[in-house]
Amino acid sequence: MGVQSCTPIFYIGRIILISQKHIKTSLLATILVGLVFGSCKEPITGDRNANKAPSTNLTVEAINRGNDFRLSSQIKISWFGIDPDGYVIGYEYAINDTSESAWTFTTKTDSTFILPITPGQQNDDVLFKIRAVDNENLRDPVGARLVYPVVNSEPEVAINRTQSPPDTLYSIASFGWSFSDPDGILNLDRTEIAVNDTVNGWVEIPFTESDEGQLFISLEVDNSTSGAKEARVFLGKSYSTLQVDGQSLVIPGVKVGEKNTFYVRAIDASESKSNVDTLSWFIKEQKSKTLILNDYSGSNSAETLEFHLNILNEGGLTPDVWNINDGEVVQGRVALSEAFPTVVDPTLEKTLAKWDHIYWISNDMDRNIVYAQEILREFFSNGGTSFVNIPIKKMNTTDEVFNFIPVDSIATGDYYLFQDTLVVPTPPLEATLKVAAGGFALVSAKPVKGISGSKALYSADYHRKTSRGFSAYNGYEQVAIENPEGNLVYFAIDLKNLNGNNNLGQLIQELVVGRLGFKQ
Repeated sequence: MGVQSCTPIFYIGRIILISQKHIKTSLLATILVGLVFGSCKEPITGDRNANKAPSTNLTVEAINRGNDFRLSSQIKISWFGIDPDGYVIGYEYAINDTSESAWTFTTKTDSTFILPITPGQQNDDVLFKIRAVDNENLRDPVGARLVYPVVNSEPEVAINRTQSPPDTLYSIASFGWSFSDPDGILNLDRTEIAVNDTVNGWVEIPFTESDEGQLFISLEVDNSTSGAKEARVFLGKSYSTLQVDGQSLVIPGVKVGEKNTFYVRAIDASESKSNVDTLSWFIKEQKSKTLILNDYSGSNSAETLEFHLNILNEGGLTPDVWNINDGEVVQGRVALSEAFPTVVDPTLEKTLAKWDHIYWISNDMDRNIVYAQEILREFFSNGGTSFVNIPIKKMNTTDEVFNFIPVDSIATGDYYLFQDTLVVPTPPLEATLKVAAGGFALVSAKPVKGISGSKALYSADYHRKTSRGFSAYNGYEQVAIENPEGNLVYFAIDLKNLNGNNNLGQLIQELVVGRLGFKQ
């Protein structure tokens, strides 16, 4: 009896599971099941089953809202797909346009969209369609669709008052503003600014999502002469030139010697415009290479300023003047003058660096001079020189102001200069000054000692007050000190008290013009 030849036949089957959490199909395993069916002399015949397309569903199937209850154009949409004989590898979605080139592929099952509203319209009905794609790249031929009734919300913009210029300023003015849209920042198309002209003067200031709804720019204008000028635009604290299409951006019609008004607005993707926020400021003309920073407070401030202007005039200088004597000293310090730009870096630093020389007067070491090291950083980097006349007082030399003025030590106790005491220069200076006490027999003053490497330019014979009267003082007796770099001279006694020889004009000519190089 012959043995029937037999060929073992193996059945290849697939187990397909649907994840309840993600509601998507995935092929979990292919199991080989070896089943011997006896004799296999006859081959298995038939047609392979065709791949079946996946199906797609939106988690929200219908929206029933009237015109008064439309949705925001920023909407989160979610969906899922099922494949009966394979697994879904992703989805394609289209918004309004469902032509084949308009579909976008994604592996996500939800996303937040800014649905486009037709430009010029506040309300719109936007079609969203989604279709699943299976592991053999077969697409759901029907897909899921839903029309979203949306309403556009107007964007908002506001100037940041802590990043804006004071009422009057010189060549550089900075502006910061915030912008937002209830429909999402991605719904915003642009921000625009204008100066003085809101008809033809709007200029786009581009932004990116990383700006997080905040922009900061500076406008720099040539203020050496009055009249309408173009202002260059610089972006951010880095003060980088703002370029659009490879060209440096400029704002026309900025007026030197006049009041200007800054306008800003935001515009969204549907061309809906925000409110317009505004701020006005006056641009002063810069007429000199020398600037007086007048921080002399009190009732005789104007008189003191006039005194210094007169002696500078004798030296051939007619400087620009910036009054920064607002504010009162509280708890040992005054707040930075409101006459200055609110942003120190870069606005104030770059503004002060427009001058070659700064003549700083004050009646208190606790006033704005405490900020000098910071705000004059670029000024000195550009080769600037400075003369500072502020009477010294009892202070701790660890105070940060001593990072600026070249003083190492201040004599302790009460010291005075008698009427007609000579204040003697160090050669080659020749202008010997004399104490003019202004109706008093003596002037309160404190001897100072310069830091290492500094130079004593003037000294005087001080007297110390004791319980028995006055005694001669034989310690350090410096009055004026030049810093080691040679770009700063500090005078520790108010010059108004040293004009007994009526020769302060000579001092200005020798020390301020000759030594520090001040020019008109």
